[in-house]
Amino acid sequence: MNVLQRLSKIQELPTLPEMALKIRALIYSDESDATILAKLIEQDPALSAKILKVANSSFYSPEKKISSIKLAVTRIGFNEVGHIALAISMIKKFSRTSDLLNYKQFWRHSLAAAYLCEMSGSANVNNNLSSIDSHILFLSGLFHDIGILIYDQYFHAEFEKIIKFAFEKEVSFLEAEKELCNGENHALFGSALLELWKLDLQIVGGVRYHHQPESAPQNFSLISSATYLSEYILCNSGLGHFEGSIPYGNRMAMEILHLSPEIASRFMNLAEYEVERSDLVTALDSESSISSQLRTI
Repeated sequence: MNVLQRLSKIQELPTLPEMALKIRALIYSDESDATILAKLIEQDPALSAKILKVANSSFYSPEKKISSIKLAVTRIGFNEVGHIALAISMIKKFSRTSDLLNYKQFWRHSLAAAYLCEMSGSANVNNNLSSIDSHILFLSGLFHDIGILIYDQYFHAEFEKIIKFAFEKEVSFLEAEKELCNGENHALFGSALLELWKLDLQIVGGVRYHHQPESAPQNFSLISSATYLSEYILCNSGLGHFEGSIPYGNRMAMEILHLSPEIASRFMNLAEYEVERSDLVTALDSESSISSQLRTI
């Protein structure tokens, strides 16, 4: 039975939150302006309050406090507010208590990866990303490890074996999957879920090949390389660490992104900034604060 078949047998397979769907539709529409986005966010008072907390935080060095979502969109930017709102809606829906996984740490890592993925992908297109390009890169980073949530929530016994093997053998999560899962891994589960959600094939491909960008078809090479790089930076900088270190950088991925060693090194330095930004967003959602601790792997 393949991964898609295993997922299709889950009776209550998670779906994208309604707010995430509305934000995506707005980004892809011809009416993507601050007023419409603000009106959408204002429909959810709790989300509105969190967006305003971000906009008024010291992270954005505000000269004065604001109380308008439209002004928050102006201050932070259309894409940024849309991505924060989407991330918060995902965190709220997909967080729970687990004996194996710290969900707050998981989403911290995923959100930092989303910001880094968006940034590293832009290097290939002369910093001239369209809103849709930026959105696709962001979501590839945000969802790159969502297959791990599928393991924890629906195949928990298998997940426990992987965690235990990685812990006892002192190897990464990915290496443990290779040993135990007969060709399956979290990248496959994650991309299969996104395919069932009917997300852009670019996002599906970015998640599917984020550990093997050299194996990606040419039309997925840029996004899989950007997603890989964000994972590599976080796992090897000691920031947003989750799956264990990645010992060797993928030169092909760097070449596809047109990144020199100097620029890649600069991105490593920017990782701390992106983790700080992720902490700001994830800290706002007290409902998703999980007390359980992730085992070191």
